[in-house]
Amino acid sequence: MAAGMVCWIGGCGADEGPQGVVADLVVEAPGASGEAFGDPQKAVNGVRGGGDATGSTDVFSLGYDTGRNDVLVLRWSGRRVQNGPGADLVVFENPFIIANGKASFLDPAIVSVSMDGETWVQFPHAYLAADPATYSADSTSWQGFAGLTPVRWNQDRADVDPFDRDAAGGDAFDLSDLPADDGEADILRLEGFRFVRIQSAATQVDPRTNAPYPHDAAATGPDIDGVAARYFAPDL
Repeated sequence: MAAGMVCWIGGCGADEGPQGVVADLVVEAPGASGEAFGDPQKAVNGVRGGGDATGSTDVFSLGYDTGRNDVLVLRWSGRRVQNGPGADLVVFENPFIIANGKASFLDPAIVSVSMDGETWVQFPHAYLAADPATYSADSTSWQGFAGLTPVRWNQDRADVDPFDRDAAGGDAFDLSDLPADDGEADILRLEGFRFVRIQSAATQVDPRTNAPYPHDAAATGPDIDGVAARYFAPDL
């Protein structure tokens, strides 16, 4: 392969890949009930965001019960996601703007990737509020989390590039941002990943406080609309 070339299902290019492909397989969803917001297929049946000011109903909801309903693992049929130019992954959660545009309703999530579904590497993230023990609705306080940007993409209304943040919304992640660890993260940057894991931030420990990340008192867990990637290698 020529230097600077990136390949995906269907071709290769020097600069950027095609429009993203949404993960289509549910690997793990311990909180699934199969009904309403408990149906994990809603996380793999396409993205149907409600826009800046309205949440979507086509979502699978996580919760705050550690190990029971706080995690969702997805993958792409026959494909391994690769590291290419720019962002490689976009997570579409369900935040929206409230109070006439003066505040946001957020339910942040932590995103990890894995080659084998057992060894995971988290994308770097940090909660930067002045008081880390108190919840902040300011999305700039939540660096590296999913669930910060409203979902503008609704595939029933328009065909947009999932990696066009202005048109699609969602939160982008780049494999190049994984920590340099002389280990699994380095392998994932080089070889890509099969599995993506989304966890409720409120069930994970913030190293600043040694306590779970705070959450909005009205929140009940992140709502996952879909996850898109754009660079792939065959993985049969």
